Amino acid sequence: MSAYNNVRDLELVLDGYLNQLDNDFSLCIADDGSTHEVTDLIQKYSQTNLTIRHIWHEDLGFRRAAILNKAIKSSTADHIIFTDSDCIPSPHFVADHRKFASTEHYTVGIRVYLKPYLSNCFRNGSLTPSRLFNGFWLLSQSLKERVSKPEQALRYPGFILPIINRLKPDLTIFGSNIAMSLDSLLKVNGLDEDFEGWGYEDTDLLWRLEQIGLTSQGSLGRCCQYHLDHKENAPNPHAFNLFKQKQEDGKIYCDNGINKKA
Repeated sequence: MSAYNNVRDLELVLDGYLNQLDNDFSLCIADDGSTHEVTDLIQKYSQTNLTIRHIWHEDLGFRRAAILNKAIKSSTADHIIFTDSDCIPSPHFVADHRKFASTEHYTVGIRVYLKPYLSNCFRNGSLTPSRLFNGFWLLSQSLKERVSKPEQALRYPGFILPIINRLKPDLTIFGSNIAMSLDSLLKVNGLDEDFEGWGYEDTDLLWRLEQIGLTSQGSLGRCCQYHLDHKENAPNPHAFNLFKQKQEDGKIYCDNGINKKA
């Protein structure tokens, strides 16, 4: 889980991981240089039944790729789920990802967008996140324009999923909700740390995973998270050109990844 300051959102998200139906997982906070408040919060949650480790580096600007690589390197898990500290997981989140886990695919989860009013209600405690897991309530909030894409979160019965998934458009890929085997990440040397500033580090990673044969998979109503509204990061204006150049170069095992080129 990438994180940077924003303690209240992180608290809501950690509560979501406390309430997973499948609790056989460990959580790594990949901290891109937060202040001590995040450390204090993690110490608090370390006293719960969550297994948490905290990986931190100095704040030298947006270096998400670098801190995620440190987190990957610290893991002994067979499968890695990437998420963010502003995305509340559904109670089925880990269980769904486990069911999809494969060495031949990477999994794309879905995201529901909470607009400012609802996001602030959860932050100030006037609403509890458990409301999000009621599909009828979520749809009612959509009618009030307080949430977008709630239909993606409806937990459709398993027998109808093949029909729904044939009718749906392709799932949008977010770096906050993708998963793949640790082995596949090591084969491409993780994220490319040449990407500094916001944007394209995830796109580049998935492109390289596809070059070694992985394909995407996912489903509506599964692997769901709820994104708290916040000010968007300023994108790196050079990231797209860097990504296109790396595609042209065709290097699948990046030089500046988990293991650095000597």
